Amino acid sequence: MFTGTPEQLRQREEKAGQLAEQVAELLNQIDALGIGTGNGQLHTPGGQIRQSTNGWTVC
Repeated sequence: MFTGTPEQLRQREEKAGQLAEQVAELLNQIDALGIGTGNGQLHTPGGQIRQSTNGWTVC
């Protein structure tokens, strides 16, 4: 359980969102190899990463 300040929580949530964006980009690169597909979504502290018609995105 997080016990820091509200500002620390905001910073961590922001960082989690940035990392989720990086994961989405990596999934797009893996899909571009054309050797398989993902399950369609991942749940992370930075948001849900979902597969759409435009590739993987953070929601």
